[in-house]
Amino acid sequence: MNGIIKRRKTTDYAQIHNGALQSLEDVRSIGLIAHLMSLPDTWIISKMQLYSKFGRGPITNAIKELEAKKYWVTIQYRDGKKTLYYYNVSDVAFDDSEVLTMIQEVNQGGFRIIALSESFTHLLSIGENRQPKGSDNPKIVDSSIDGSQQLMVNSSKSTVQNEHLINIYKEINKEKQNKEKETFVNLQGIDNFLNPIQFKIALIDACNSCYSEFSPNRWSKQAWLTLIETFVNEKIETEAYKRVPAHRIKSYARGAVRNMAHKVDLRNGKVEFSSNGDLPYFDWLNQ
Repeated sequence: MNGIIKRRKTTDYAQIHNGALQSLEDVRSIGLIAHLMSLPDTWIISKMQLYSKFGRGPITNAIKELEAKKYWVTIQYRDGKKTLYYYNVSDVAFDDSEVLTMIQEVNQGGFRIIALSESFTHLLSIGENRQPKGSDNPKIVDSSIDGSQQLMVNSSKSTVQNEHLINIYKEINKEKQNKEKETFVNLQGIDNFLNPIQFKIALIDACNSCYSEFSPNRWSKQAWLTLIETFVNEKIETEAYKRVPAHRIKSYARGAVRNMAHKVDLRNGKVEFSSNGDLPYFDWLNQ
């Protein structure tokens, strides 16, 4: 009897190229790329998060092999005095043209690249030669955020708009700094509101933090991405960023996702319909 049991999946599954699973030799590398490919394309991942979940040693060794075999690309660059990191990962090995595009997109943001994954260091001189001159390419910077930041895009193809959002996210002590910011705002007795770009990024991040809790048995990965994209765009169009303080975005997102999950459960008969049709109340302003 065959010991490998394969089951047909229609929801909640990840597609991973056999080439990566067969060519990688370290089981830690296989496990890491399988984990990353199971996440939504817009998922924001930091090394600190991976260290916390799997340990620094296993992640360091896994990334080392992924970089050597061109499944992972790290671009280290400077924004003033800040050292930032830009990661791309794919289950299909990157080629030179794809990495050149990444280099050009970082250059177009006005940033200076100082290091690149060893497999692609030969492209640095080419990318620098193609860097646009002048200041026609403004940077997207959140002036309220500093420190090391990173964005991992879970796809070998991405847009310029998404890639330049790497300036927004933190790698180190993100949760601690958010709590300190919230405490400061509360002490001041004022609400701190973000601009539309900052609000959109923060709301996507907050919604995605609810993925593992609310998505199973409700939405596939692609359905989740579509759902969140539609929700966030609607909130931008209705100018919710003018009404939701920065320190309440997480609870606002959780309340919205919770309500959407409740509606799905109603349709599927998992919960009983209320006589007045109301959704469960969630006081996001005080959470």
